[in-house]
Amino acid sequence: MIITVDKFSAYTGVFTDNVELQESYLLSSQNIVTDYLAYNPEYQLLHHITGELEDINDISEIPEIIQLTIMRIAAILQTESNSNIGVTSKQFGDSGSRTFINTVDFSKYLMQISQYRKIRI
Repeated sequence: MIITVDKFSAYTGVFTDNVELQESYLLSSQNIVTDYLAYNPEYQLLHHITGELEDINDISEIPEIIQLTIMRIAAILQTESNSNIGVTSKQFGDSGSRTFINTVDFSKYLMQISQYRKIRI
């Protein structure tokens, strides 16, 4: 698994004893990213010059934007639990609050890692 539960909890601010559920969000998100890239970034990365897949030896070699994308998608999956539809809100002090609805369209997050995507023919 690319992202640890501790790192994900620090990102979301959600700390729970249900580690298995957190891992499920992370693995599901990692699968979405893997499907999009057409390879598993936990084991390989696309070389930016040759366009060939190269094995990686350490998770620290995975670009931060890929890691962040996995956490962003996992966070959306997490907010959809308990019969929610991915609704989040933000309080802006005395000026009020806003509500944002995230859907299962992850394309705006995946687009940010498109340079790492293997072209399918």
